[in-house]
Amino acid sequence: MRVFAFLLAICLMAGCASKPDYYISPAPVTIPKTATYWLDTFDVDVVGKNERFLSDAKVRQQLGVDLINRLLQAKRYATSKDKADYLLDVDVIYTRRIQDTQGGFMTAIVDDNTILASVDFNYSVKIKKADAEILHFSQARQGLMPGGYRGDWQNMKTVAGVLTNSGNSGVESFYTGVLSRFIVDDLRNIPSR
Repeated sequence: MRVFAFLLAICLMAGCASKPDYYISPAPVTIPKTATYWLDTFDVDVVGKNERFLSDAKVRQQLGVDLINRLLQAKRYATSKDKADYLLDVDVIYTRRIQDTQGGFMTAIVDDNTILASVDFNYSVKIKKADAEILHFSQARQGLMPGGYRGDWQNMKTVAGVLTNSGNSGVESFYTGVLSRFIVDDLRNIPSR
């Protein structure tokens, strides 16, 4: 009996610890797979300032353009705000993880604060209709590094930047050109009931 009670308690704790993929308020929402969106607000907070990398305004612009382009390619971006089925409010925290050995062994090889080791991409998206929020979700993507064939090329350029002590500031445009796919993927995965 004690074993059963213990297993039941574990199951209940696991259920309480899990969270839904989407928060829907106040009642279940139906969003058709063909729904169109309009980017109403797009705020980006850049953490990890460094003059070697893109300015805050440039990061914001490139992330916003990438998001709109991906929605256009998916045929999910409206031609105007008035014609959109839903409006999006997007808040992004873009955090640079810049290499800083604080005078350690690596400083003899490459200068501190010249290598963008990875990026954290955290975002919150609110979906509105008639100025009322119907759904919101958020994700925390930590320690992202270039991947895929384009990412492999960026990684080789980073290695070259380390070997020549010139840094890898060019890799940032890779990040700002691919990260918005996470938001579009989440929009596509909203359940249509």
